Order: sequence, then C-alpha cells, then structure tokens
Amino acid sequence: MLSARAYHFAMSTVMKNLKIAVHDGCLMLDPRGDMRMIHTPLIAWIADYPEQLLIACITLKCSPISLALSTQFEDPSPSHTLSAIARACTTSDPCDIAAFHKTFLSLHLNGIIKPFWGDWGVACPSYFLTPDGLHQWHKFYFDHPLNWVINIMGGEELDHRLSALQPHVGVRHWANSVSTLKQCTGREHRDLEKLLPGVIVGAVPDQVACAIHAITEFIFQAQSLFHCDETLHSLSEALWEFHHYKSSIIAAGSRRGKNSPLNHFDIPKLELAQHVIRSTHAMGAPYQWSSDITERCHITHVKRPYRMSNHKDFHGQCCRFLDQQEK
Repeated sequence: MLSARAYHFAMSTVMKNLKIAVHDGCLMLDPRGDMRMIHTPLIAWIADYPEQLLIACITLKCSPISLALSTQFEDPSPSHTLSAIARACTTSDPCDIAAFHKTFLSLHLNGIIKPFWGDWGVACPSYFLTPDGLHQWHKFYFDHPLNWVINIMGGEELDHRLSALQPHVGVRHWANSVSTLKQCTGREHRDLEKLLPGVIVGAVPDQVACAIHAITEFIFQAQSLFHCDETLHSLSEALWEFHHYKSSIIAAGSRRGKNSPLNHFDIPKLELAQHVIRSTHAMGAPYQWSSDITERCHITHVKRPYRMSNHKDFHGQCCRFLDQQEK
C-alpha cells in the first residue's frame, strides 16, 4: 500500500505542469514551427493489467475500468472512486495502516488517498486506461486458450500437428515443441494465433473448436487500424460467439487450476475484452495503444546495457550508457 502511495505521489509531482496546462494552457511550437496554445488533458495511458490496477486504485481480481468482480458490470466514473476514497478516510484513520487497509479492501480499493489523476481535469480511468493488445489479447491467448487446447488434446499431439505443417514463406514453422514453452515474444504469440484454430480441428470437441475460433477472430478483428460500424459489429459477434460456446471448454475439463478443475471464467483480461468496443468508439483503434513499443524498451534500455556492464553496480553503468546514447 505504501509503495502504491509513493507511485501516485511521484506521478502527481512529475505531471504537475501538465495538470496546470489542462486548464490554463501553455504555448508550444507545432511541427510547422507555429506557436500554439496547448491544453494537456489525460487522454490515454498505456499500461499492462497490474499497472492499470495500481493507477485505478483498486485491488486484485477487479476490472480497472468497471466496478465488476464477476457478473456485476457497471460503468464507473471518477467521482465514484474518489467518493469511495473519501468515505474510507472518514471511516478509518489513515495513520492506522492495518485498520485503514482493511477498510479500503472492503471497498475494493488499494489504499491510495490522492490518485495522481484526481485533479487532472476530467480524467477517468475507465476512459484513459485503453486496451493493451500485447498483454490483454496475445499474452491472454498464450496463457489460457493455448492451455485449454493442450489440456484436451495433449501437448505431444499439438506439437506433432504444428511440426507436420508444410513450411511456408511468411508463416512461422513450429518445428520444436510449443507445449513446453514458458515464455515467448509478442511476434511468436501472433504467429501461433494464425495456426492454432486450424490444427486443433478433429482433436478437440467441435464446440471447443468454435470457442477457440471465436476468441481468435475477436483478437484479429480488434487489431485492425481502421474500424467502422460493420467491423465493430463483427467484433461484438465474435465475442458473443465465444461466450456462447465457452461452457464446452469447462465440460471438456480443460479449464484447470493448480490443483483441481475450474468451473468458471473469472479471468480479468477476458472481462476487459467487453470494453474494447466502447473504448474504440471513444479513443479510436485500440491497437495504437498496445504496449509493444514500451516493452521493446526492456531490451534496448535494460537488457542490452546490462549485458555490456560488468554486472556489478550495473544500475549506474546502465544510466551512463543511456546518457551517452542520448548525446
């Protein structure tokens, strides 16, 4: 809780001038060199699911952009979150961390008293927390639909079918095992999505194949850079089709936890898929907000400088390396 408060305090300090400019404006040069009066509202914030929870000031297993836990869905507003925080502050003493934290948990809040976006114009997490394609779609597909398929048909059969495909230019050939992969790149996630619905036909129940095809179709449609009423309708139909057939996944016993089968789909990233269309209407094509670019910085700004260091006091060495790169 204290680290979350430190994060919001730091972000509030860093963004102080932007908060002022949203009301008063500031003079800036445009790309043509002309002076413009600029206002800086908080429009979009690219973040993965854990960071979205931190920003929205809520606890785990909740949606950062709705008030729902499982089947209760409702559109939030910034006033709801801020009023809940104020109510918790009047109920418990913020200095009594244990009691205060318990009060916040009962309201599904994470203990933040002053969210950094609270005084930033009309900023609302339900709008500026845009869909993150890399984590909410591709990583979700790798963590869940792929595992559902493996649990039904077996990893060896899936690996055999993928390796038996004829190599083709422009399509990744999975000659080695896929079922034993623990982590892979976003590009590999997308390449696997192209093949999985086809190779599982005949090895899984037909309704399970329909569910996998539907969620794959949803992900492919959502990545479009141009959307209209027809594409958004197709997006909605694909998601509806998945929910129609998803019970067959549980019936096949492929939805499993660590120790026993699961009979629910309480998956936060799946719940977030229901808000993609609303976000597209408000913010445009959602794939422009994917965290692919920022995740790439892990390689160029962290891993590569670390490999060039002597692995001792590498933080300072990495900072000096990045400073030299800028110069």
